[in-house]
Amino acid sequence: MSDSFRVMQAVSDLVHHVKPLLAQHLAAVAEASGMTLREAGEAFARLRDDGFRFQRDETLPLLDGLEAIAISQAEGFDLAVVVLLADVLQRRQVSRLLAEVWDEACKRLWGWPATLRAAAANGLRRAVELGAIPLATPPADADCQTRQTNEIAEHLLQIVRSMRRDELEAVAQAEHGRDAAPHLAALREVIALHDGIMGPDHYWFPSEVVELTAHVASAPGFAGCTAILLLNAMREGDRRGWINFRWEPLGAAYCVLQPSRRDPILAGIRYIYETDPEFCALSPRKARLGEGTTIPVVDDL
Repeated sequence: MSDSFRVMQAVSDLVHHVKPLLAQHLAAVAEASGMTLREAGEAFARLRDDGFRFQRDETLPLLDGLEAIAISQAEGFDLAVVVLLADVLQRRQVSRLLAEVWDEACKRLWGWPATLRAAAANGLRRAVELGAIPLATPPADADCQTRQTNEIAEHLLQIVRSMRRDELEAVAQAEHGRDAAPHLAALREVIALHDGIMGPDHYWFPSEVVELTAHVASAPGFAGCTAILLLNAMREGDRRGWINFRWEPLGAAYCVLQPSRRDPILAGIRYIYETDPEFCALSPRKARLGEGTTIPVVDDL
């Protein structure tokens, strides 16, 4: 069993925020680190090349500076938390001097933008679960969720309702053409009358062809059927493993969809990740930053 996906997802989400935060706070970090702007920029480049792990002498002044900022709660506190937490999650080494910093970060979460808040909250929660950081009160579920279901569902439903007639007919024939007529009728009913939600009466019609289509990236209706599965998984939980089963083989395919389809689908998958502790928890894959194996951050829908 491996928990590498969820650890690296947390790291990837944190790292997503380094560049914009660094643009705001590079001067403060350089001063705290006793470095020039150029030296601090070069140190960050080395840190990036090392996967945001402090493992070489050239980046140790940067580590000292970020720790000083975090402890004093000075300008760049959010950047310091993001970078230090990414390192802690990977190396499982944390300075005792930072003990109060993590509690302070928890207090500030709701003042940060949603994607940054969720990244920090999930990172802190993961660090607690790994035994790397002690927190009397880890971040709550609400802290760890980037978006609410209704916001994501609205955009997913737009994808579902944008399916063309030829796509609907192709989906209905996904079971080798068998029972195409009842599948098509049920699919239209689910979309028109139930906002994409499949109830007990839809266990086979159209669930079977929706699931089959959502497993083939080149199939007509792939995005629409994926959106249907996400709407149902977000409503009831991913009890049937619809999303858990598909992320590893299809993650790259989701990422290259048109933005109007890609972003809501990735936001829905992120919601499953943030609310279901079993999502990809036992993935045997060894995820690494930069390999496209983690869920990209969607800043705006």
